[in-house]
Parts: sequence; C-alpha cells; structure tokens
Amino acid sequence: MQPIKAIVIYDDKTADGHNALTAKISESGDLILEGVDAGKDVEKFFGDSDYEYWLTMSKDFKETMLLHLIKERFSSVHNRPLA
Repeated sequence: MQPIKAIVIYDDKTADGHNALTAKISESGDLILEGVDAGKDVEKFFGDSDYEYWLTMSKDFKETMLLHLIKERFSSVHNRPLA
C-alpha cells in the first residue's frame, strides 16, 4: 500500500455552481490546500466565473497541524470522535 498523497475534502456541484477543496502533499513534503469556487455568486462578487485559491503549509509544521486536528477531533482515547 502506498501513502496517500491527496484527498478530496469536498466536491459539490449544483445547478448554480461548483465548489471543491483538495488537500495534498507536494513533492517537497509541504501540505497544500487547493480550492475552487465557481458559479453565479462567484461572478457576482469577484467579476469572474471562478475563483481558485491555495494555502501551503511548510513540511516543518505538518506534524503540528496534525496534532491540533487530533486534539480537536477526539475527546479521549476511550471515546469515539466528536461529531
């Protein structure tokens, strides 16, 4: 089994637009969130039919983010994840 290098957080398509967010690990080991919002509302606010964005977290802080996410998601090792 190979390590996962990308995962789709969400990919919502409607009659009025499209919103998607993907998390991936770059070749250099950085964590990158890539998103796109498209549709009528985007055009209304930004003057273009789509808006793309990226957030890059240095590989040096991936573990810090992971620990914070685990802390936020679980109340204890004996409990199920918080919904």
